[in-house]
Amino acid sequence: MSETQITAVAVPTEAARPLVGNVLQTVTDFFRRTGAWAGDFAQRFAALLSDLMGPAVFLLYAFTAWSLASNLGWTESFVFAAGPLSNWLVWLAFAILLNFAASVLKRRTQS
Repeated sequence: MSETQITAVAVPTEAARPLVGNVLQTVTDFFRRTGAWAGDFAQRFAALLSDLMGPAVFLLYAFTAWSLASNLGWTESFVFAAGPLSNWLVWLAFAILLNFAASVLKRRTQS
């Protein structure tokens, strides 16, 4: 008579992890990755913005010179004939403020 052979398979068991722990870990990982992506995106956008502010600063200084030349009678007219934007000091203040903002932003993105 043939003998019956019994074969056993050992399956390692793992302690059941709580569902709340898995969900919490998944949510934490998601926010960590999202925060890293947002920080990197903001850094690159700020660097791009600081680079694009250079021509705007030059334009404001050009408007300052044009307005001053118009006030001194060296040119026929200026884009803004009346109002606060016709004063060259307003354009100079805008140019200095934008120049300062661009330099601060460039310093912050390089570190």
